[in-house]
Amino acid sequence: MGYELYTKLHNHKVVQALQKKVQPETTWTRVGKNAEMLAWPALKLDHCPYPLALGLERFHTGDKKLKHSALAYFGNAPVTEDLPAWFGAYNRRQTIEAGIKETKQVFYLNRLKVRSEPAIYVQEAMTIFAANFIRWSAVWIKQRAKPAKDQLQIEKMGIKRQVQVLAHTSAKVIQNSGGMLLRFSPASSLAGKSLQFRALKKPVRLNYFLPLFTFLAMIAQRLR
Repeated sequence: MGYELYTKLHNHKVVQALQKKVQPETTWTRVGKNAEMLAWPALKLDHCPYPLALGLERFHTGDKKLKHSALAYFGNAPVTEDLPAWFGAYNRRQTIEAGIKETKQVFYLNRLKVRSEPAIYVQEAMTIFAANFIRWSAVWIKQRAKPAKDQLQIEKMGIKRQVQVLAHTSAKVIQNSGGMLLRFSPASSLAGKSLQFRALKKPVRLNYFLPLFTFLAMIAQRLR
């Protein structure tokens, strides 16, 4: 019916059957940091009427043991010819699922502030922009913050905590010719933490009313 099937086979008997096909001289293909794969383009499984592309994965764990699992694919793509791409395509589902979860718990549209369809599109676009902007700013801060004993490790907080905790925490801004210091309130959960930035070579002009956002706000107002 035109469907493509990417799935992991949780039946240990399938994994064992594939392991029996592996010879000592077989060359594995590295597909991840600690993962390798072998594949067969068309194998029949018991009680399955269609031949499947099957892949045997093995993972090198920290205790020097190997863990195995099996991937199955049904469709027209030659997945067995590019195992890293097959491995990546299957595991991207985790990123997609994490994104869906994030839109429900972090960047959710709790109450729409507008009513017309074009205005809703604008609000959705700005929500997506916020999700990307926070990730960009976290990288920017990591690259430019001065190393310090009490430095806040933003990249270890996670997006949810950055939005729901960090963005709502009071902080004192101290700025001079040497740079800028952001010290969080001692009454907050981030007490004792700070962020310090070196002075920029060129002064940054701050626009408190950005034309882009003013323009979008005007459109949203007219579309109500």
